[in-house]
Amino acid sequence: MQFNHPAGVLPQLKEDFHEVSPHPHSHHILHDRFGTSRGHVAATHITFVGSPLSTTGNSDFRRLRDCCPRLQEVDLRRSLCQALPPNALFACHRLQTLLLPDSLQSIGARACYACDSLTTLILPPGVTEVGDEAFAGCRRLRSLTLSGRPKLGRLTFAGLDSLQEIQVSAAVPPPAHPSTFLGLRGRSLRLRVPRGSEQAYRTAPGWSLLYEADEDAAQPAGPLGLLPAPDSLVQTGGTLLLRHLGGIEADPSLTNEYQHALQLLATRTTYRPGRGRARLLLRVDSTYSRHTDEAYRLEVTTRGICITGGSPRGVFWGLMTLSQLLDTPDPEARCSALPTLVITDQPRTALRELMVDPARIFISLDDLRPFVVEMARYKFNALHLHLVDDQAWRIEIKSYPLLTEQGSSRVGMDDMPLQISGYYTQEEMRDFVAFAARYHVEIIPEIEMPGHEVAAIHCYPRLTCGGQQVPLRTTCGVSNELLCPGEEFVYEFLGNVFRELSTVFPSRYIHLGGDEAGNPPLGCWTHCAKCDSLRHALGITTTDGSENWRLQDYLFRRVIDTLRTQYDKVPMFWYETDFREIPAGCITFAWRHGLTAAAIRAAVDNGARIMLCPGEHCYLDYPAAAGDMPEVNWGMPVTTLEQTYRLDPAWGFGADFEEAHLMGVAGTLWSECIPSVERLYYMAFPRAMALAEAGWSAARRRCWEDFQRRAERQMQQQAARRLLHPTAR
Repeated sequence: MQFNHPAGVLPQLKEDFHEVSPHPHSHHILHDRFGTSRGHVAATHITFVGSPLSTTGNSDFRRLRDCCPRLQEVDLRRSLCQALPPNALFACHRLQTLLLPDSLQSIGARACYACDSLTTLILPPGVTEVGDEAFAGCRRLRSLTLSGRPKLGRLTFAGLDSLQEIQVSAAVPPPAHPSTFLGLRGRSLRLRVPRGSEQAYRTAPGWSLLYEADEDAAQPAGPLGLLPAPDSLVQTGGTLLLRHLGGIEADPSLTNEYQHALQLLATRTTYRPGRGRARLLLRVDSTYSRHTDEAYRLEVTTRGICITGGSPRGVFWGLMTLSQLLDTPDPEARCSALPTLVITDQPRTALRELMVDPARIFISLDDLRPFVVEMARYKFNALHLHLVDDQAWRIEIKSYPLLTEQGSSRVGMDDMPLQISGYYTQEEMRDFVAFAARYHVEIIPEIEMPGHEVAAIHCYPRLTCGGQQVPLRTTCGVSNELLCPGEEFVYEFLGNVFRELSTVFPSRYIHLGGDEAGNPPLGCWTHCAKCDSLRHALGITTTDGSENWRLQDYLFRRVIDTLRTQYDKVPMFWYETDFREIPAGCITFAWRHGLTAAAIRAAVDNGARIMLCPGEHCYLDYPAAAGDMPEVNWGMPVTTLEQTYRLDPAWGFGADFEEAHLMGVAGTLWSECIPSVERLYYMAFPRAMALAEAGWSAARRRCWEDFQRRAERQMQQQAARRLLHPTAR
């Protein structure tokens, strides 16, 4: 498909989108129809001619990346493009060919990150800079040619599993970060450089990595950069040589933790079983802390390592801290020595969760497993799954097979013409729940009600007022199609759903949604005869706008009673100011911008506990900087890393509130604009690290400036893990 037309003239595109008739005075852009016409779904080969592509807002590059799901080739050779902006073609998994123009001068960070079908890359001679991770994770790239002498950033060409040849024209090695070629050490790789310059490349930073083949490289641990910050850390001035570590001893209740410890030492250190007298000791002491069973003590001496926890959970968090201590400056090296120290630690809040949203865009469990591992590394202890919404139903319910047969597949999420399908069988989910439990991460399911239920209504129209079938929603926003509180089938349906889910999710909690029930609020119920009958039966005669919210209260209380009495579950829900009362024993979530204080007061007044995930701090699907992904959205504000870090879990309400009512913190990753697992990680981190520290570390241990240093180190380590071991779990 060639874009070739004068400024201001939008050509009539052919249905197959193969070409656009050229014009002698070319100005070439992706025009408005490209974002909405059905033709772009089939576009596989696109050629640009003439003026540079736009790079900001709903730019040409953004639409290439997000609106061409079948894109295989981008030809820019006849364009005047001078820069590939950051994230330009981020995770375009089908892109096989990228042809760059001689006018190109710079390539931004992550410009082609995880373009894992790309096979050949030639950088033109005019390119002066290639940003961090620009081509990292291009796992099928076989041939790389650098025609000039560009500056190469951190991890620029890391994780290129299939790379066979690098050809460089510069006699003087292009300046490279030490991690530019991470993952290529010891590979069978041809490096072709000008005659006589081999020695210069052999000793040049970054390039020298291509000549090293020592897979048993060992280094002492790098500078301490623990995250979240522990309650107390005292270094005692000695060193433990890990080659002296010869065994692991664990209490009988710590079989799971023993296995984690064994894997940790075997893969990350110079530990050799039976060769040394030093030991790693794992102990449970239920009297260790009277406040929480997640507390632990980690001591490193010249004689070994001892981790004592108030429970297996506490021991596991100690192992996660040890895992960070073992990080070396070279992520491919094993740790050879640790400083001796004593760490005592415990969490500030009881529940520290991230929420992911497979309803809008499906996320496979294979992709979520490594995500759980990363969560555990930073001591998150819950993953909240938003399993249903207007766009899809994602969990198998055997009593209602249409939910997944008809409610789990659609085309489109706003202007992204993706084929989105998939659901979790109950057996698959049980396996995933068991996997997460090994990392002490609890899986909390969410089944929305009474709003955000279009997918269920699409499959079973009896659930809504009027009984009319509605299509699956393919856009963001709020639907006014709600579950009908006057329809008994609704309670039968929800009862059967929760009956089946209770056998899949052993979590103490289940989330009921409760937010954004229609626009206008609950308007679906205003002219419903069954709702009128229910209002009459309940003696509701008010006409001040509260009458429908009282129906929602009735619906919630019936469902909550079922969950408590039959399944021993603790209900959760998103707080709305119209909730006049919070039922005893429930947990509410403060989420709306500017309403956190009101939600806290409601929780205090009702004797309830509360989770804090206010949008101004905790909505991690929001862009982290102006112009960052997602460049096009429904009006999301920017939530910076510093804003997330500045979250005060007590919200200024003091120690009494924190002790009696604060449950924890949560970060949300709504997926309307998260079309790939790579984007999920990009949006989550490092802000999830900031949230982890807010939820775990005492206020006196938190420092924004120090956190920045530690987060930078942790992000480097995480990037290396994902590129070197993408499926590690």
